[in-house]
Amino acid sequence: MFKNNDYSFLSKTIHHLALNNNFIQEMLHDIELSIYKKSIKLDNLKSHIFISGLPRSGTTALMNFLYKTEKFASLTYRDMPFIVSSNLWSKISKKIKAKPQKERMHSDNLSINIDSPEALDEIFWRIKLQKKYIFNDKLIPHEADEFTITEFRNFVSLILYKYNKEVYLSKNNNNILRLESLIKAYPNCLIIIPFRDPLQQAYSLLKQHEHFTKIQNEDKFTRKYMSYLVHYEFGTLHRPYYFEDNKNVPFKSGSLDYWLLQWVNTYTYLLKDKFSKSKNIMFINYESFCKNPKNFLQNIIKKTNLDDLIFKDNYNFKLSPKKVDIKKNEISTEAYKIFEKLLNICEVHD
Repeated sequence: MFKNNDYSFLSKTIHHLALNNNFIQEMLHDIELSIYKKSIKLDNLKSHIFISGLPRSGTTALMNFLYKTEKFASLTYRDMPFIVSSNLWSKISKKIKAKPQKERMHSDNLSINIDSPEALDEIFWRIKLQKKYIFNDKLIPHEADEFTITEFRNFVSLILYKYNKEVYLSKNNNNILRLESLIKAYPNCLIIIPFRDPLQQAYSLLKQHEHFTKIQNEDKFTRKYMSYLVHYEFGTLHRPYYFEDNKNVPFKSGSLDYWLLQWVNTYTYLLKDKFSKSKNIMFINYESFCKNPKNFLQNIIKKTNLDDLIFKDNYNFKLSPKKVDIKKNEISTEAYKIFEKLLNICEVHD
């Protein structure tokens, strides 16, 4: 997301009015659908791509890499805050001039502008299913009902219509909580789940938690904005993913062990046979991807019918591993056992 000073007072006001009221969003979505229903194509057999995983696993880099092929439609910051009625909102938003890219709020050397793709479709799920998965202290796996799945197909079709594309690209970490619903909506979809060395990923999570805790304590707008987007991954709003077989969390969120246990719980869940053996799910080791992104693209082509994907850039990724000191214990031992299992099933190798 952008930094606080990138939003004017008017922009902040519009965001609050639009995102804090589900009724307005649903009403506008219904109006948009009624206007464009005859124009959109409802093709549920397309190989749409969903990138999802525990945060700090490389999901944004993977999304940007694929988005640059110019094959996909994806929500961008220009669609905010009227995500579920982006065609109507575009009558106004298309007049906004794009500014040069700036480093995003994460301070992680990734730059964005108004036309950058981002994880914004969680707003749809929050509007439709908020009470099924968002709780005061956690987010839980859930299944979407038939009506919501139909609504999601309409939502995706409207985005494709707006951007004049045939294939949808989504990066949304919270989608790991509804993998079966995504597959039900699009039986030929590909869900890409990246993972990193557990200590490196846990350390990155801890640093972002500290970073956003400081920001949210000082900035009410950022705190509220992130709650609208269900960005509870870290910061003062942090609500962990809770799976039925979660190991107990005896650590506070300011410790590395806490985030390492989040890694263990999440990827233990994702290694269940129904996910790890699914033809729709592809695990990616981020370190290997950075060394050979072209191999990753070739695997995407093999897994889908998107044989016209073109590698447009010399897309270089720099790995900057941190020196992480942690005593070997039960959690770290378990984490690296899971890491080995993931490496054995992932699609991109060194």
